[in-house]
Amino acid sequence: MRTCLLASLLLSGAIAVRAADPPAAETPPPALAVEALRSPFVMIGESVSVSVGRHVSIVESRSDFKYVRRLERDGAAERCTFEYPVCVPKDVDSLADAIAVTQPRLHVGSVDYEPEDIGWSPESDERPRFLPEDAQILYLIFRLPRAILRDRLTLNLRYFQPHYRFAGREVSAWLPLLPDFEAFKNEFLYSRSDFTVEFEAVDLVRLHRLSSNEAVAQDSPTRVKLNPVHREFIAIEVLEPPAGPAGGGHP
Repeated sequence: MRTCLLASLLLSGAIAVRAADPPAAETPPPALAVEALRSPFVMIGESVSVSVGRHVSIVESRSDFKYVRRLERDGAAERCTFEYPVCVPKDVDSLADAIAVTQPRLHVGSVDYEPEDIGWSPESDERPRFLPEDAQILYLIFRLPRAILRDRLTLNLRYFQPHYRFAGREVSAWLPLLPDFEAFKNEFLYSRSDFTVEFEAVDLVRLHRLSSNEAVAQDSPTRVKLNPVHREFIAIEVLEPPAGPAGGGHP
């Protein structure tokens, strides 16, 4: 099923937020303050699965969140914000373009949500090492009705991510954003094993990890699995299958 989806596609809180798709003649509104994006829900675990095919990957994440009362601002908002980083082409600068590239769906209970805004990291943030030359990191921003959120909830995100180029190589990439473990050590007993990301080869491609990552559990041509580190970029080279019985392809 994933292979068919990949083939069909080939055929067919600390960020600055900009309103979706302002008319070209208008000046974009100013960035929202970081405080405006702060949510009383903290991520306590995340499992990410990346199905890597030819020229495109399917990313599926399951993120667990828990409500922290001390983060609640005066007068609870009717909606809560959740942000997810994605890689998109450098020329993407609107919500419509970001949705067209990634086709994201955030599944909560029996309802799917689309992002309402996009955002970028502050200019002061260092460019991640191994970030492809033809890509940028932006954030898909979802706002969920507070009425549907419980003290503990699970969000399931699914989106497409084209492959990009790093040092002449095709790569499938992902940027982990983890909670501040130290800030919440009195609320939660965090474990590195609560956060995992796994790249799996489909369509007969092979994988080769380019990035230097701290905690790698498995590293093979068909599967790369690790426990991510906050903002430690993950770049996986995607190698085409051999051209024929005689061999060939990338060594």
